[in-house]
Amino acid sequence: MKQVTNFLTNKFLRFTKLSKLFKENEDGTVAVEFGFIGLPFFLLVFGILEVAMVFYAEINLNHATNETARKIRTLQSDIKTSSDFVQDVCNTIVFFPDCMSKIRIEVRVHDDFEAIDKTNPFKDDGDLQDSFIFNLGGPGSVITVRTFAEWDLFAKLPDFGLSNMSNGNRLIEGFAAFRNEPLGISSATPSGT
Repeated sequence: MKQVTNFLTNKFLRFTKLSKLFKENEDGTVAVEFGFIGLPFFLLVFGILEVAMVFYAEINLNHATNETARKIRTLQSDIKTSSDFVQDVCNTIVFFPDCMSKIRIEVRVHDDFEAIDKTNPFKDDGDLQDSFIFNLGGPGSVITVRTFAEWDLFAKLPDFGLSNMSNGNRLIEGFAAFRNEPLGISSATPSGT
């Protein structure tokens, strides 16, 4: 019986020494805490970066749309087709990956500013329409210019709220409304030159 008691006493003492080692050892706590905090932190950081990139792309596209629309409004450009317009927007835009294939434009003539309507650019299946109206109008015409671009989201999270297309990407839009100058190019040049 004494042997059993000694055996159990030795085992108990070893177990208490081992438990003290684990209790005093805090080397892995930082890794465990980082495991709990790291994933939500990086999701938040990448979410903020994603929103910032979409915001920057939309402002950039809107700026390029307004600059190109100004050339139409003042009748000082050689833009005759939609591909000329897209090329000019892509030349003005600071950063937009694969610009020429991602940008779609719509240039419409309206009777007056009150008649402007913004039609839905999506098809029934949630994709962007393939073709839009391109009409530069003439001197004095009321024109709306809309540029659409599909922005590829890095994190296509379903309930994040950034995607508005069926493929999980974001459609961004630039818009300009104006009345064309009443003068043609030939009468806009100063006399005596």
